[in-house]
Amino acid sequence: LCRKFREAARGAAESKLSFKNLNETAHPDMVSLWEVEEALTQVNRLDDPTAMDIYEVRLERGKSPTRKQQELHLLQAQNNPDNVVTNSLGQRGAATWLATGLTIEESQISLSRNVKRLKRHPTDIQLLRV
Repeated sequence: LCRKFREAARGAAESKLSFKNLNETAHPDMVSLWEVEEALTQVNRLDDPTAMDIYEVRLERGKSPTRKQQELHLLQAQNNPDNVVTNSLGQRGAATWLATGLTIEESQISLSRNVKRLKRHPTDIQLLRV
């Protein structure tokens, strides 16, 4: 229970930082609109649970790029001779580094899940899979 509380506290701190970054980069009119929507949702949530739907992530189907499409877009942007920032010597291969980093993170998550599935006394086959 204590461990879960610490994790929740860390998660809350990370969320606060992410919210602050979003709030600072968003247009002030959008922030005002979000505040009005949130206040209205809080008022209506007891009578109409669907009012809470504004908290759901809204991605239009087919509009968000796949990982490979995003990687291709970054590669094209970095190879653009007019792009001074991404074409500087220290930034070459940034798209590849990002894609590799995401692959590593996915592998770590997969490994973590497999380790958690192991019993107290795993067999040799289970250990080899991990």
